[in-house]
Amino acid sequence: MPPDAIDGEPQALIFDLDGTLYDSKNIALRLILGRPFDAPLMRAERHVRRLFAGRVYDSAESYYRAFFGELSKQTRRSAFSARRWYFEAYMPLMIRTLKKHYRPRPGAAELLAALTSGRNRRGGKIPFAVYSDYPMTAERFTALGLEPGPLGRLYGPEDFGAQKPAAAPFLHIARDLGCPPQRILVAGDRDDTDGAGAGAAGMDYFKINARTWESFRSLFVQ
Repeated sequence: MPPDAIDGEPQALIFDLDGTLYDSKNIALRLILGRPFDAPLMRAERHVRRLFAGRVYDSAESYYRAFFGELSKQTRRSAFSARRWYFEAYMPLMIRTLKKHYRPRPGAAELLAALTSGRNRRGGKIPFAVYSDYPMTAERFTALGLEPGPLGRLYGPEDFGAQKPAAAPFLHIARDLGCPPQRILVAGDRDDTDGAGAGAAGMDYFKINARTWESFRSLFVQ
């Protein structure tokens, strides 16, 4: 969505993380190179993630039981083993990879600081959230060298038992931010997850890529 098409002044922001606050190009390859013998597991995990798009469960544990149950079927290992690999090997690998190879988009740290401090084009403090479909959002966010500040909230699937583009997590975040959905702007890199989730929740959406990032940032800072 171009800057002049946003419906009113946004009172709060929801950022996706991967591909939005940093360019995630080649991350799948780098993860495989980091643990080449786990390549089949990583491919299976991405397949299961696609299968679970938009699903909503009554708790995070219900979500994870279903998720790792399906990953177990795909990999012919126990659900316990799949979960252990995911949280003890795969996610730590992702955090290390981010810390070693990736940096925030230009001016991202300054943008978040401007939202928190009130020194932005809107002339006041703007609360924001970062919502990722992968867990350990805080650890991955800080691995990039970013800090949420006092107005930033960090969310992952463990907070909702759901996966994008389900509307429920976006609406939950809106309540936490104390802002009506129609006054929230979602910044993400994928129309099918970030954009569809924003639309389902009645929020505006701005698609982020290398070409549009500076236009987005200039909505808030010079």
